[in-house]
Amino acid sequence: MSAFHQVVFTGRLKPGVNAEQAARDFAAVFKLPEEKAWRLILDGGEHVLKREVDDSNAERYREVLEEIGLEVRVEPAGTPLGGGEPAAEALAADETGGGADTPPSAAAAPRAASTNPYAPPQADLTPPADDDGPLAEPQSLPAGHGWLWLKDAYALFRSRPGTWLGAIAIIYLINFAVGLVPLVGSLVGFVLGPVFGGGVMAGARSLDRHGNVRAGMVFDGFSGPGMQLALVGVLYLLGIVLVMLAAGLIAVAAGVVTPAGLQSLSGGDPEAAAMAMAPTALSLLFLVALALLIPLLMAYWFAPALVMLEDLTALEAMQTSFRGCWMNIVPFLIYGLSLLGIVMVFSVGVGLLAMLGGTLLGPAAGVLGFVLVVVMVPVLLGFAVVTMLSQYTGYRDIFRHAG
Repeated sequence: MSAFHQVVFTGRLKPGVNAEQAARDFAAVFKLPEEKAWRLILDGGEHVLKREVDDSNAERYREVLEEIGLEVRVEPAGTPLGGGEPAAEALAADETGGGADTPPSAAAAPRAASTNPYAPPQADLTPPADDDGPLAEPQSLPAGHGWLWLKDAYALFRSRPGTWLGAIAIIYLINFAVGLVPLVGSLVGFVLGPVFGGGVMAGARSLDRHGNVRAGMVFDGFSGPGMQLALVGVLYLLGIVLVMLAAGLIAVAAGVVTPAGLQSLSGGDPEAAAMAMAPTALSLLFLVALALLIPLLMAYWFAPALVMLEDLTALEAMQTSFRGCWMNIVPFLIYGLSLLGIVMVFSVGVGLLAMLGGTLLGPAAGVLGFVLVVVMVPVLLGFAVVTMLSQYTGYRDIFRHAG
């Protein structure tokens, strides 16, 4: 066994630890820029924080890092990441045989930084693996990562809520204005979607790595890979058209829907469609279309991030996005169910509040309705921001760089 050890951050925080506070304490204790501390805390991957330290110093590092709230392990120097002892065993060992010295508290981190013996790691902290090297092949992740993508996205949103709300409001206002143009407006909206999405991905990485973000970042996608981002939107729109055609043909070939029913449905006359098509036929047509749309959505989901942050072409990005989603079907199921659960809880809560207010307030219930609308606007915008940011956190988790 090596006489020297390495201290590894597992990429996880202890339960109940606030990521923002942990990053500040980490930066203060080890004299790091806060943006670098943020980067390490939110990266989600394993990183060697200190190499080639003896047993006693390794334990000191662990004590301080765990006091800050990081889950760490100490293992023989040179052990490949992922090949050492599990984090749970390292924690257990620390509980039974921790050092005799009293660790500095996280609250006292700024004061301790100037006098404690833990400052040297500032020269040895290993940068996140996704800083350098080519884009790695997508990796398959445990199911629980689907929820972590939302949790990490919320942490990014919470660090700069005003900026993110302003950014998403800009996007919606522009889309609304474009949508006022008949026919062409909706088509342009499809093209602009991934371009704005690329700007959001660039802003998310800037906040993640450097601790800064600006509302104007939504326009960053128009420079550099703007044409490829727009092409993603064009391909996505063509894909939707083909899916609708394929779903109709499959339904007709299977005898579920008649050509007359499809013609009535495409004509935009709900009454004629209802007369020509049975409810069962409409349901089956919807299910067929949904089954075909899911692979298309998988190809689109990470494409803006892969084009904007990895310089892939539109087609390469959509192919890579599909592979990443396919390899993580179960995490994406958890992710989707989590989003659905949040929407349902919010909807039920608002509905109950509206009903209760209508019963208790009577004629004054309109005031409560107005207040609910005012409150719901930023809440819904925030939900949209977290959903978009979860595309970045999922990309960051699945596509880690090699080398």
